[in-house]
Amino acid sequence: MVATPTEVYRAFLDAVNRQDLDAAQGCVDVLRYRENCVGFTPGFVDWDAARDAIRAVWAGLPDLHVELRTVAEDGGAVVAHGTVTGTNTGKLYGVPATKRRYEASFFDWVAVEDGLIVERVQQADVLGQMRQIYGKAFGVVGLAALLFRLP
Repeated sequence: MVATPTEVYRAFLDAVNRQDLDAAQGCVDVLRYRENCVGFTPGFVDWDAARDAIRAVWAGLPDLHVELRTVAEDGGAVVAHGTVTGTNTGKLYGVPATKRRYEASFFDWVAVEDGLIVERVQQADVLGQMRQIYGKAFGVVGLAALLFRLP
């Protein structure tokens, strides 16, 4: 039986929540994959760069976890909304750990072809995350963290 796009996406996200990038890679077409994790990647990147980006996030938020609230599928596209949580116990965006926890909303749009993810666009509430982690709505640390990734 062929997995539905939603099943492929859920398997991918479950692997990411377990920090198992080998299992996550089994859900993507590594040759065609492109991802734009808004705020964490410099636009669209390939699978290797996407893995590097998530490893950098895990260094600052080792308990990062995504919980899905709503998932909808239309053909080969999946749209999801949920909550992302974590505790800043390591360097994040080059800034020392604050040891603060945060919770932010996020959405994902994923294209699945031939049973594998080929494209993903993900956006979390980065401003809310920065405010909770650094204690400033848009102070120097929060602004520097956001602009750190801009070309």
